[in-house]
Amino acid sequence: MIPGEIIEQLPPWFKNDGPDSDCVISTRVRLARNVVDYQFPLKASLLEKKNLFAAITEAVSTIPQCKDFTPLNFSNVEKVQQEFFLENRIVSSDLIVQEGDRGVIFEYGNSMSIMVNEEDHIRMQALCSGCQPEMVWQTLNSLDDQLGQLVHYAYDKKLGFLTTCPTNSGTGFRISFLMHLPGLVLTKSIDSVLAGASQMGMATRGFLGESSDVVGNYFQISNQATMGASEDKFTEDTLAIVKKIVDYERAARERILEDAKVEITDKVFRSYGLLKYARTLTVEEFLNLSSALRFGIECNLFPDMEIELLNRMTLLSLPAHMELYFNKRMDRDAQDIFRADLVKEFLPTI
Repeated sequence: MIPGEIIEQLPPWFKNDGPDSDCVISTRVRLARNVVDYQFPLKASLLEKKNLFAAITEAVSTIPQCKDFTPLNFSNVEKVQQEFFLENRIVSSDLIVQEGDRGVIFEYGNSMSIMVNEEDHIRMQALCSGCQPEMVWQTLNSLDDQLGQLVHYAYDKKLGFLTTCPTNSGTGFRISFLMHLPGLVLTKSIDSVLAGASQMGMATRGFLGESSDVVGNYFQISNQATMGASEDKFTEDTLAIVKKIVDYERAARERILEDAKVEITDKVFRSYGLLKYARTLTVEEFLNLSSALRFGIECNLFPDMEIELLNRMTLLSLPAHMELYFNKRMDRDAQDIFRADLVKEFLPTI
């Protein structure tokens, strides 16, 4: 069972203490790796998965950088707890739907985690708050180098690292930025900005990454190409695009506050009222309403309210977190009622 203090603990990426955190919630770097002499997880037998999980776990345990990491085999973990790790962005949705021995090697409160037997044998990642791509990449690169000395990665001189999905081949490198862009949405500039980013090789996803919808004005921007350049070059190019989006977002916010302050203030306070006094709240409603509240806090419309409080509410309002927080299994209707009660409890009266 996940301890209560862990359920309420904000992960490092959601602490709002990094550079440009008014627009960039978090930075994540992920690497895909496979091990020679083992079939890809989608084709591997249950015995192969079991042996690989044991081999990777043993190798990671000898890395000084991971001395406090713990392996968690999802074949022995309840579904709600698996989804808790998904909501914390420690694992992916693909890991949950796999069969057999698979899981994650991690430490609570650490920015790094290593998934085993997801789509690839190894998916390692590092996350941090705000816009810090170079730091995150250096941290993960060090782990990759150490693990690569202990297990034999599948690698081809022409194709690079071999992965289950060809779109991850080459470097196996993905860098993504979770961004909050209400200014661009409100000024109806978001479509043109994202279209421009797409033309420059960027992909857009929702709050929880692949297969998640865009809600609450959260957009996850990441590189599409993983071949044809170095990891440093991908980082540099993606950062340049993200910096431009940040500039556009800040300009949009300034324009809104200059030209439509009454309207935006009304929208923000109406959102506060709905959050504070609603009797039911879906996840989508909460994320959309809290996005307006986040905008208000970042624009100093709520000088006594902190983003950290909003982040804590956001995390605890996600389905698995909420069930574990209240220690109660709920259907969707019950979740909506408990979510409204939870928000009412956390949100201060103004």
